[in-house]
Amino acid sequence: MVFPNAFDKLYIGPSGVPVDVPANSGTLGAIDKCVEHGWTTMELPFVHSTYLKLPEAQQVALKVRELGFPISCHGSYYINLNAQERTKVGASRGRIVEAGTRIFQAGGHSVVFHSAFNLGMESAEVTRIVIDELHKVEEELAKKEVKVWLRPELTGKPLQHGDVDELIAVCNGVETALPCIDWSHLHARFGGGWNSYEEWCSVLDRLATGITNKNVLQRMHMHVSGIEYGPKGEKKHIPLAQADLKYKELMKALKQAGVCGTLIVEAPELSQKLDVEMFQDAWDAA
Repeated sequence: MVFPNAFDKLYIGPSGVPVDVPANSGTLGAIDKCVEHGWTTMELPFVHSTYLKLPEAQQVALKVRELGFPISCHGSYYINLNAQERTKVGASRGRIVEAGTRIFQAGGHSVVFHSAFNLGMESAEVTRIVIDELHKVEEELAKKEVKVWLRPELTGKPLQHGDVDELIAVCNGVETALPCIDWSHLHARFGGGWNSYEEWCSVLDRLATGITNKNVLQRMHMHVSGIEYGPKGEKKHIPLAQADLKYKELMKALKQAGVCGTLIVEAPELSQKLDVEMFQDAWDAA
């Protein structure tokens, strides 16, 4: 499947609305504030609820198409396609469908989600389950004539499904799936590894050669931030200036590989503006 939203460059912007947007501005006002700052994308946080109502979503769709301003959403935190209780699995699928439908109505391209917890099971079995459940999500979205990329995220803890190889397998098994590569999660998942130009280039090469027939490097959706981690992986997002992430090398790797798509900066509120600008400056200088 080829959606009409192949990217022509790398768009950089925040997760959630700009912190300096006036109260009650809504998503339309948030987009205007991003444009004012020179930011070129934004991810809507549907993490607790799909808060964007249909009338505003339709207005947002007009604005993002007029501006050439791609948007995505992060789906609910309450998703586990490998839950032991079938009712929770069904509810998880429903949350992906709901968020995916609304971001499509708003002119967006992708719905991001954490697929599953491993629950002590083998990776291959959890991957099979995730693929099977996402086929059901695809069927529901197709009934609604919704065309949106399903973006399982590279997760920050080993107990969560979503390492690079698992994402490649899911994307090859699900027609409308492409990964959300969270570079900071990759760094944290391995306790501070994967933090060099050469390592990031190797991941991009694995994605390009491993995911077939989807032109993945021109349809990338990524997350990045400063991150604190420990032996069990991710702890929390921190200001980029306080983190050990070699973000300039990351941006160099992305540019060298010809990556196009969207890079979402998941910064704490106090450092949001500075962190987005640091990534933008690093991209311009790469």
